[in-house]
Amino acid sequence: MKVKMKVIILTMACGMSMLMTSAAELKEPVFRMTEPELLAVLKENGLNDKVTACQELSHVGSSAAVPALAALLTDATEPALFLAARYALENIPGVEAETALKRALAVVTDAKRRGGIEKSLRARTDPIPDGYAGANEKLTAFPPKNAVQKGDLAAVPALVETALGTGPAATLARRHLVGFPNDGIVDVLLGLLEGADVKKARLALDVLGTRRVRVEMSRLFAFARTTKHEGLRMEAFKAFATLCDPEDLPQLLALLKEFPKADRLSGSIIRVVARAFEMDTTPITVIKAEYGFFGTPRQVADIIGGVRALVGGGSRTIMASNHLAGQGGFPFDPAPGKHKELHLTYRLGDGPELSAIVQECGQIKFTDCRLPESLAKQLVSAAQAATGDERAALVCIIDTLDRRGIVPGADMVLFRPIFNGKDLTGWSQKDGYFSVKDGVITGESTPDHLCKPNHHLVYTAEELTDFELRAEFRLSKGANSGIQLRCKPQFIGDNGYQADMNGGGNYVGFLYHPKQHLIGARGSDVTIDAAGKKTVTRFADGKALQDLYRVEQWNDMRVKVEGRTITVWINGVRTTSVVDPREAFFPSKGHIALQLHQGPPMKVEFRNIRLRR
Repeated sequence: MKVKMKVIILTMACGMSMLMTSAAELKEPVFRMTEPELLAVLKENGLNDKVTACQELSHVGSSAAVPALAALLTDATEPALFLAARYALENIPGVEAETALKRALAVVTDAKRRGGIEKSLRARTDPIPDGYAGANEKLTAFPPKNAVQKGDLAAVPALVETALGTGPAATLARRHLVGFPNDGIVDVLLGLLEGADVKKARLALDVLGTRRVRVEMSRLFAFARTTKHEGLRMEAFKAFATLCDPEDLPQLLALLKEFPKADRLSGSIIRVVARAFEMDTTPITVIKAEYGFFGTPRQVADIIGGVRALVGGGSRTIMASNHLAGQGGFPFDPAPGKHKELHLTYRLGDGPELSAIVQECGQIKFTDCRLPESLAKQLVSAAQAATGDERAALVCIIDTLDRRGIVPGADMVLFRPIFNGKDLTGWSQKDGYFSVKDGVITGESTPDHLCKPNHHLVYTAEELTDFELRAEFRLSKGANSGIQLRCKPQFIGDNGYQADMNGGGNYVGFLYHPKQHLIGARGSDVTIDAAGKKTVTRFADGKALQDLYRVEQWNDMRVKVEGRTITVWINGVRTTSVVDPREAFFPSKGHIALQLHQGPPMKVEFRNIRLRR
């Protein structure tokens, strides 16, 4: 049986793109196997494990490891293994390692490998300071490799002084501090924070954050709160991104209350909380799955068994490819030379049936990552209780996290009401077709007051560029209405794009334009170029999406207007999107308006109208 490698590699750097790094990766200290265990790996394991074992022996190896490493210099056929063995011998103190390198140089004929061995021998030419094991042997000038490799804390002061300088030596010293194989260095670094030397304190914070090894956070929180040096406080906030865990959120929020304008603190909170996102585990029921060419002649394979197996195995994303139609793992093309699609019908939990269509090589994603309720509640509650700069910072944090996944309850903070539930303050109209009844905006056309032509209730309180709108609507069965987007403040007659709706549901979830009519159909993404040419990509079955609409009941509409794109959701499911670069058809800014369409008597109702900018 092969020896199991237990080496955990310490990641040296972490950017904003690594928001989803696991908490476990951040908390575990660097762990190295014992020398006998590593030597056993060299005998039994595969190439990758052997290379890693050599790398570890460069830290913990002694003369006992030299014979095995020396054999690799002359017997190894893999360049990576030769390089790792040579580097280990370069770093192991003692005359045995140096002798092994010289003997290898005498028998190795490959010029490149001979050059590498010569380089290792030159690296061992300068003596190390007295007081360390192997002081009479020749190792590198600085830092003293045997002291660093063995985790001797006495080497740390010299490393710190050198790291404060410039050039290659300073860079190397900092790397040694980051990878120092003795976690006792943490106390030394924390002690530097309490001293008067700002440069050493800054270095300590940098190294602590880069090591990403959990420290005594109470000391670091206290330092950030009490230091008089603003630059060091910002460095501490930066270090929190890698040193804190999601359970530290209460302390981070308490600091945010004191320093609400500290962008680095907000950024660290985002990164810490983002590591807690979990994949939504809502059960998925696959009802229908087909892959192939759906035109004429129809060439389609029933792949429900394969998709159900993938979902049952935990997959939350399905890629449209010939592998789905294969047998025994081999790909099968149901429609050679044709442009194929994957059509799925499925249900999430106890929800309605949903449909999805994706082009070949595209993906269907069933669910998103979700923030645990406990963390989401802390953030949302803090934002609801906050005011001023603190609230602004929390809203920004929640907004950023919600764009990367689902933050339960985020809507309560991110969306603000633009209808007060009492009157039409902020809204304007002509001819009085709209009023407020029982907390609901009601547009009504009656036999005595028929609506001719189309009338609009315009939100005139502000002009909007990019925004997201949510509103609940209810329509009488024969009603026709919609929500105008970035429109002119025009009370009679239509202008601009409209998120369409009607009482029977035929047009619910469409995007309409008075000069282009039903431009964005349910289940389609539409792109229009500067010349007006339209390209349509289907992503769902339009009829299935219509079934989401509840006739003569309250429904939820969500519309996102961002740049040149409009996207519509009905009852939580995306129905269409349109991209239009033409300013004449889709202005860069404008107003929101509620429509009452001309025609027979009808009633349209809106409530809970909320805006996110």
